[in-house]
Amino acid sequence: MIDNFSLKPMILVIPVLLALVFIELGFAYLKGRKVYNFQDSITSINIGLLSQFVNSTGAVFGAVMYALIEARYGTFEWSTASPFTWVFALLLYDFLYYWVHRTGHMVNIFWAAHITHHSSEEFNLSTAMRQASTGFYFKWVFYLPLAVLGIPVQVYVIVGLIDLLYQFWVHTRLIGRLGFLEWFLVTPSNHRVHHGQNDYCIDRNFGGIFCLWDRLFGTYADEREEEPIVYGIRKPLESWSPVWSNLHYYKTLWLKVKHARSWREGLMFVVAEPDWSPTDQENPSTESPTVDSYQKHSSLAPASIRLSGIATTLVSLTLLILYLGTRDQMPLAAQLMFVAIVIGLFAGIGKFWSLEKFQAAQHD
Repeated sequence: MIDNFSLKPMILVIPVLLALVFIELGFAYLKGRKVYNFQDSITSINIGLLSQFVNSTGAVFGAVMYALIEARYGTFEWSTASPFTWVFALLLYDFLYYWVHRTGHMVNIFWAAHITHHSSEEFNLSTAMRQASTGFYFKWVFYLPLAVLGIPVQVYVIVGLIDLLYQFWVHTRLIGRLGFLEWFLVTPSNHRVHHGQNDYCIDRNFGGIFCLWDRLFGTYADEREEEPIVYGIRKPLESWSPVWSNLHYYKTLWLKVKHARSWREGLMFVVAEPDWSPTDQENPSTESPTVDSYQKHSSLAPASIRLSGIATTLVSLTLLILYLGTRDQMPLAAQLMFVAIVIGLFAGIGKFWSLEKFQAAQHD
């Protein structure tokens, strides 16, 4: 039952999302707007495909835990035929998502997962697909109030999918401000702020569907027309590897903990905010970027990387549709092996891209 609700729709959804990426690319071309970088977008799509392989198992784990708690401790009975059930569940889910998202920025170990989504230096519909593969282990815990209230697991899974899919369209630079909708909905304008690394953008606009939570808890910021937004993270990823994009900050975190002077300091590196420092010295990563000084990752990838990037996308998309379509018939061991093989393939192609990039740099 859980698989039918959480996995099967993605077989149809993913090709639709890819089609919308190409539609946006076409509109941008007609408008004379350059909002796509080829390799950045291919990387975003491949990161998204990788996350679907990993999260197809992780999400089911969270849904199973939810179902067990809802069955044992659910307080009220809710009718799935009642519109109130769905509206209430969606509102509460989005409220809890706000705290999931905000915690993902405020706690270093959770930021290690979420930083993947922010690592794109562009902002377009492909950026929405750049989803982390490592966040499933903690996110489901935030939604347990829904389970305790007795919201059926089917409702929980579907409103979660609605909340996630809504956020796709707001990753665009082609839509301006939307008038009164800016007051209560997450829009492209206020979500552009969330993805900015300008000072006024940091840790702002965490809402999924509604920005009311940001306004209520003081984390809302309007987009400033006079200050162009710089997208990405202040320490650039400088990699097109989907696997490394998910792991790079964990390595940074591990090195900090490894060299901590005490166990308390090591613990703080894990649970404190990302810019926490044990000294009074200014953290270099907090220096304010500007449009003129920030250097993007190489915008022109060698032809071998671009072609292999397209091939990787096509192969992994085919494998993902095959996997999601047959997963129900696979034993758990086979599922894990399938996912492990795919991760290995992505890691291998990432190594190839790093080598090709190095050789191109040497040639230049």
